[in-house]
Amino acid sequence: MKNKLVVPDISKSLNKKTSLKKVFKFIDYHNIDQYSWETPNGPEHIRFKIAHDNKNIYLHYDVIELEMAARYLNHNDPVCKDSCVEFFISLQDDPSYYNFEFNPLGTILFGYGLDRYQRQLIDIETIDLIKVKTKIKRINQHDLTTFNWKLYIKIPLKTFAFSTIKSFEKLKARANFYKCGDDLSKPHYISWTPIKSEKPDFHLKSYFGEIDFN
Repeated sequence: MKNKLVVPDISKSLNKKTSLKKVFKFIDYHNIDQYSWETPNGPEHIRFKIAHDNKNIYLHYDVIELEMAARYLNHNDPVCKDSCVEFFISLQDDPSYYNFEFNPLGTILFGYGLDRYQRQLIDIETIDLIKVKTKIKRINQHDLTTFNWKLYIKIPLKTFAFSTIKSFEKLKARANFYKCGDDLSKPHYISWTPIKSEKPDFHLKSYFGEIDFN
């Protein structure tokens, strides 16, 4: 069964002094916990928050995992090989969709297209409009080391370069949220909405959940 969520409009609670981290103070978490291709690997815990102010989407990821990799430094590098969180979204009735992919350093891969094979990377100038704050913490407890990394993200409306929408208000969309790590010692592919396919594939639009912007 596909997941559904409502993206709250926080425009009335924001002002010029509101930091990117404080935007999410009263927003609920949603779990990324669907292991469609493997079993959980230890104390992994991945969750996200999402909100909007009509002109921007705000995303917050909170990740705990046993192994963390962050090698890629340049936008549009293959950050899915690092520890990586992703946001795929199709706006309104658009058959194509955007894919936003982030490693723990805030390096971004950003593309648009109809499916896995027909994709166009977005230019670096547009990617630079996206604001990302990062926080990484190493946790040593009971002879176990884990990594907790967090991203605070602001995605402006104008970065959706192939869309003609003028506001996120009352917008309907389809989306999925992911966590992966292709080059980790134990690769994993976790999603918000479950996916039924023989091999890991985040590009299956038929498994995107329903997203309603307030």
